[in-house]
Amino acid sequence: MPQAIWTGAISFGLVSVPVRLYPATRRKDVRFHELDRATGRRIRHQRIRDEAPFQLERPSLEPPSFELPSVEPSPGPRVAYEDVVKGFEVAPRQYVAVSREELEAIAPERSRTIDIEQFVDAAAIDPIAFQTSYYVVPDRDAARSFALLVEAMAGSRRAGVCWIVLRRRGHLAVLRPFQGLMLLTTMFHADEVLPLSQLPPAPAVDLSRKEREMASLLVRTLSGPFEAERYGDEYRQRVKDLIAGKTPVAALPLAASTSSVADLMTALRASVEQVRKRRSRPPARTAARRAGPRRRRRSA
Repeated sequence: MPQAIWTGAISFGLVSVPVRLYPATRRKDVRFHELDRATGRRIRHQRIRDEAPFQLERPSLEPPSFELPSVEPSPGPRVAYEDVVKGFEVAPRQYVAVSREELEAIAPERSRTIDIEQFVDAAAIDPIAFQTSYYVVPDRDAARSFALLVEAMAGSRRAGVCWIVLRRRGHLAVLRPFQGLMLLTTMFHADEVLPLSQLPPAPAVDLSRKEREMASLLVRTLSGPFEAERYGDEYRQRVKDLIAGKTPVAALPLAASTSSVADLMTALRASVEQVRKRRSRPPARTAARRAGPRRRRRSA
């Protein structure tokens, strides 16, 4: 059984119903680590201070007859975690710095209530505003009051617009009856949904009656009950099949920590002998040059 991520109560008017939240969805993407191709070791990212290079300015609008050399930024020094602050860019390479303490001071107070502000027609909320969903389960002692609320909302086809604080951030959300329980879904705010007015208008078309009838017939032909299990993630399965067909390769061990001194000396001796044998043999090109003149003299 999954673990509850939040415990509190649904609050509306003078009524309070103790509940718990459980995740309703989970991502099942195949996640990869970054590895060094040569050794198979994990790549670790570090906090490096940006050392931006100076910018070369051209004195004339005329294109130069040569290419300016590209200046690669050299990696700066590492920065400790406690020295990292958040920065909001107000102009190119100009930032307003904000510390974690300042953000913590203006964060919403921790709350254990789902505050319903208003009950609205459930059909009036467009799914485009939905974000993440959670199952809402009542505490055992609150089963009766929870069931009354679910039945009242389902009978009137209403949803509750509410607020909840998760991970020190306030979220706009909607509560809806769902298979005898409730579903809480966090939502985008109105100004976060891009309006259609920003898109180019659709061109006007004149549809004939025959076109409409054929389109309706096609829709009816392809209609059927929705079965979510039919629509699996084919790409994720192909990635899993790709991984299953490969042989795992262990990362190369560190010579200083995993190999003994005797093994190291054996490898060094073998390397020295290999170099000596290679030097004792004349290069192939040199031997060919020496043999070339003799062959020419014989033919002459």
